[in-house]
Amino acid sequence: MEKRKYINRYAKIRTKEDLIRREQVRARIRIAVRIDDIRQELNLSVPEFAELLNKEPSEISDWLSGGHNFTQDTYTLIEVLTGKRIFEGVVATV
Repeated sequence: MEKRKYINRYAKIRTKEDLIRREQVRARIRIAVRIDDIRQELNLSVPEFAELLNKEPSEISDWLSGGHNFTQDTYTLIEVLTGKRIFEGVVATV
């Protein structure tokens, strides 16, 4: 009986970890879609968007695949150089 409790606790922990990973992937995909929306709003091809951001087209393609883990610096770069907000509902006050 004790062994079963251990397995159930382990399963719950693993389920939480899986949930976190799944949500992290979903968040990356949402961000990638928003970045591609910005690119399309500017009527730019991937190579043109890459040139605007001073990046290689392959890096932009990686971003748009949804597998890239973005940093705040990347968000800032995109927002400053495109004039578009990635997170529309978020307002920062400094």
